[in-house]
Amino acid sequence: MTATHAGTKAPDRLATKRTLLALLASALGMVPLKGLFSDYGWLIDAWLTMLVVVGPAALLRLRRPPSALDIWPGIILLVPWLTLRYVHQHAWAGFIPTTRTWHDLSLLMTDLHHTTRDEVAPVHTTIAVRLVICALLGLLAALIDLIAVVGRRGALAGVPLLVVYTVAGAVPRHPVAWLWFAVAAAGYLILLALDAGDDLEGWGRRVHAPGAGRGRTALAVSTQRIAAVAIAAAVVLPLLVPGQSRNFIADAFHDGGGGIGGFGGSGGGSISPFAALQGQLNRPKPVKLLDVHMTSAGDVQPFYIRVNVLSKYKNDVGWEVDSHGNTERMDETSFGTEPPAGTGADSVTMEAQLKVAGLTGNTPSFSIPNGVLGVSAATTWSPQDQLLLGDRVHSGQTITEQFSQPAPTVDQLSSATGASGPELSQFLQVPPDLPQYARDLVAAQTRGKTTPYAKARAISDFFANPQNDFTYDLKTTTGDSGSALVDFLQKRRGYCQQYAAAMSIMLRAAGVPSRVVLGYMHSVPDRNGNFTVTTSDAHAWVEAYFAGLGWVPFDPTPTTGLAGGAKSDLAWAPHSYSSGATTAPTSNVAPTSRPVSRPTSAANSNAAAPTNTSSGSDAIAPLIWVVAGLVVLVLLALIPAATRAGRRRRRYQTARRDRDADALWAELSDTALDHGYVWSPARSPRQVVAWLSKDVPSSSDSLRALAVAVEQRRYSPDATPADTDTLAGGLRKVTDELRSHQRGRARIWSMLWPASLGWGPRGGSTGVGRRQR
Repeated sequence: MTATHAGTKAPDRLATKRTLLALLASALGMVPLKGLFSDYGWLIDAWLTMLVVVGPAALLRLRRPPSALDIWPGIILLVPWLTLRYVHQHAWAGFIPTTRTWHDLSLLMTDLHHTTRDEVAPVHTTIAVRLVICALLGLLAALIDLIAVVGRRGALAGVPLLVVYTVAGAVPRHPVAWLWFAVAAAGYLILLALDAGDDLEGWGRRVHAPGAGRGRTALAVSTQRIAAVAIAAAVVLPLLVPGQSRNFIADAFHDGGGGIGGFGGSGGGSISPFAALQGQLNRPKPVKLLDVHMTSAGDVQPFYIRVNVLSKYKNDVGWEVDSHGNTERMDETSFGTEPPAGTGADSVTMEAQLKVAGLTGNTPSFSIPNGVLGVSAATTWSPQDQLLLGDRVHSGQTITEQFSQPAPTVDQLSSATGASGPELSQFLQVPPDLPQYARDLVAAQTRGKTTPYAKARAISDFFANPQNDFTYDLKTTTGDSGSALVDFLQKRRGYCQQYAAAMSIMLRAAGVPSRVVLGYMHSVPDRNGNFTVTTSDAHAWVEAYFAGLGWVPFDPTPTTGLAGGAKSDLAWAPHSYSSGATTAPTSNVAPTSRPVSRPTSAANSNAAAPTNTSSGSDAIAPLIWVVAGLVVLVLLALIPAATRAGRRRRRYQTARRDRDADALWAELSDTALDHGYVWSPARSPRQVVAWLSKDVPSSSDSLRALAVAVEQRRYSPDATPADTDTLAGGLRKVTDELRSHQRGRARIWSMLWPASLGWGPRGGSTGVGRRQR
């Protein structure tokens, strides 16, 4: 019977097979990220990128043992591959980056920023999203290959996959679908199977009796059955356990479940236009965004500044940006609205001059403009959402707006009939799985109300009445309902985004067209008509549509904590006050005021601002990715040195704990290999002393003492155990003396690519300073 030595290199074909299996495991492990995206095309791109990175290593290993150097050709190919696939327009020959390619990359990173700022997961994968996903997953596949194939630690290779599982589990509020989990679990089992092969190999080769079948071993069959049963149990058992469908990973990332933003996950990893509302309010020092000067305002104060509209609602995703509809160029538009605003409501004409400071994003606007100056030709008007879109504003830009601000009276709103029609259908959409608790609450609040305004006023009063115990707080608490909307309605604690999100979907459930608007409230203009808008003024409110009147704002956020109390009210939707003041101010549109103070909880500040970032953030985004890529490459390069250091530490610990001189002898063997010597296991310890002492004369006594201790342990086990602490100190002297013989490149190479790991291109020697005596 011929045994296979545990240290023997695997045949080339097995090394390639191991590489391809690790690649398959990596590909399957990425599947749970599907929960973040609405399409599947990105997955094919990611798999192709992973093949580009790992494929060259598989080919190289057909002719030699696995080496860490094998993966570098694929990492280098990653750059031209991504260039060819995504930014080939200005690349030389279509795949070699040029200076203009970096400019194209900068534009894509800006697009990625806008996607993460304006959309809610699951998002559609743009070119920018795919480029970043492919780059990151390609590098992750390289890391898994280094650990599972070169380092031969399949189980440990699952740690990088844990990053994928955490991201996929932390972004959505509800758990990853069981199908994606099953696929990922199968991938990890493949990595575990790689370790199992090593364990069997260490016991030697199975010899079959003459005439015996050579089918699969009982162990192989058993492990496959165990794997199948484990996956089936993980899928089936949760179905048998009663409980709510909640994602505890997401809740942990959302500050223990606090702060459900816009009723989609808005915690540490979510992609939501709501998310940085709280991030702006949480700033320790507010950042100035706009200086505004009002003229022709008279006694009526301007309402909030609009920057975005959210009109699409999905359970467990929340409010998100939908299509803004058809847009019109500035030199062609008459600033009409779709559906028409109507002429049944009173309005006030005003003019404002806005000087941009730290604001970026869409052009801010007050209500419905009549004329706009100071914007670029790329700016467009959205009649559907009444937004100025297209080109983004920049610091120092001055914009002049003349606008008409609706000021409907309560009588006009009470007379408005129900609004319907195809142009309003999207603003009436309610998901069929809207929680029954929310439907019942809407029915209870609107019982006996027959007109749209009566229903809207009843829902608004539900939030505005202090007796209902709604509290303004940046930190909310997740309950056990399984629905963020129900949790908020039950816990009754949150800030503007929760109030706006809840009221808008409740209006739709009551049959009133509605949407959520993002923008900025502001302080009352001073005697000269001036005021400043800062990040502390970030706000969300609701607009409801009334036939013949158009879109009318409602602000359900409690005025507790807002300077001025009733001054923040709208005439048609006042808040109630414990002091007994239940009537609204007499002005058509009441002034609004900045909150006196905001809670400074850090919960939920997790994504980019819906419309603003600090100046220059788009420009540095590509640099951040470049630096991140360099950090990953450095970490990959340090893996062999870290592995060797860990092995050395364990041997010294074993020698100290077990008084085992053989552990120190094994370390001496690897140290000699690392420094270019060819170690022969056929030499006796005394022969090694005679051989090596010529190069370490100063440490020859320490070397001789270690050899004697090894001989005593091997041939006289009853002898008194050696003083391994003294032997370990002597071995360190031997190591230092060996290292002193190396200079420059050879010394660095022996540290970064230790030959004793067997990861070098010649499978056991670095090829630097090879010496044999």
